[in-house]
Amino acid sequence: MLVAFCTLFLAGWNGGSTGAMIPYIERNYNISYARVSVLFVSTFIGYVTAAAATGPLVRRVGFGNTLLIAMVVELIGNVINCSQRKSFNFMCFGFFVVGSAFATQLGLFNSYFARLNKPLLWTGCLHGIYGLGAFASPQVATAMLIRGVPYNVFYTTNVGMNVPLFGLVWLAFGKLKALPINPAEASVHGSVLRETLKSKAVWTLAVFLMLYVGAEESIGGWIVSYLIEVRHGDPQGASWVASGMYLGLAVGRIVLPPVNMLLGERNSVFIYVALAIMLQCLAWRVPTFNSTAICTALIGLTISTFYSATIAMGGKLIPKSMHADAFSLISAVGQSGSAFWPLIVGVMSTKTGIWVVEPTVLALLGAQGACWWLVPRVDRRVQ
Repeated sequence: MLVAFCTLFLAGWNGGSTGAMIPYIERNYNISYARVSVLFVSTFIGYVTAAAATGPLVRRVGFGNTLLIAMVVELIGNVINCSQRKSFNFMCFGFFVVGSAFATQLGLFNSYFARLNKPLLWTGCLHGIYGLGAFASPQVATAMLIRGVPYNVFYTTNVGMNVPLFGLVWLAFGKLKALPINPAEASVHGSVLRETLKSKAVWTLAVFLMLYVGAEESIGGWIVSYLIEVRHGDPQGASWVASGMYLGLAVGRIVLPPVNMLLGERNSVFIYVALAIMLQCLAWRVPTFNSTAICTALIGLTISTFYSATIAMGGKLIPKSMHADAFSLISAVGQSGSAFWPLIVGVMSTKTGIWVVEPTVLALLGAQGACWWLVPRVDRRVQ
């Protein structure tokens, strides 16, 4: 579990820094909101690639070897991102490479954690560590950028973490061929991937996760630009707001799972969605920097356990023999929201202004509540 925590910390470190760096990337390449949003599209293509490739790759080379391949691919992407700032297209390719690696890692770790006792608790910790990485990186990136350090230099920190992590993953998972299943769980007929694609539970959870991750990353990706232009804040203060949202995510994912186990995954999500919608309305309609900052951090706290609730629910609804494919698909489709919705915000912002961030997030929160209503009720783990 420690190795998985470290890997997700790096993923959060990489993902959380993007919002703080977007204004500097725009300035470096002299591009618009819509053009810089191609970074999110590149990441989305990486997620789709991972969704299609992870399950077959696990069956061909094994669980551990697939993780090791993903670590090498991630290292290549980070080297690309830190090595140049002349070609925006090449930077987009780097985001594609890192996105495909991250989605692969996430899908495999989700399937691993879904099999543990108290999956809601441990998956919450896993994604809480992601939040800690995303909390720290905007501050480090901003501290470097305001001192005139080129944005691409930040990615050398990713490379520095990537190399020892490869060794840790090799030690922890290198010999693991497949996650264990019992004979009763091996009775899925036909192609595992085909059965996964036909599963209503898989697609409902995947769409919910896409909406959730889209809301989270639309805030994380654009809140700095929004606060600078709409609330007239300074870059360092705005980056603290982004960090505050990710800190709320990290704290909630570690602290709230015991509460959620008492309430039940289903009920807790409905309660938190309602709270998040109220906070988002305040962040949008009260036109001050401080109110937006406080509400944004609290939104991070309220939505923090949605990811772990999804994985825990999937562990109960989806046969274990389908977990590698199902969780890869759920994770990849879910993470595609981190590319698709920030892209939509970027395109709309180019046409109408960056103010669209807040109402878009509000709409995504409402859609999450509606989608969660469609998730089947379950009282026991499906075999």
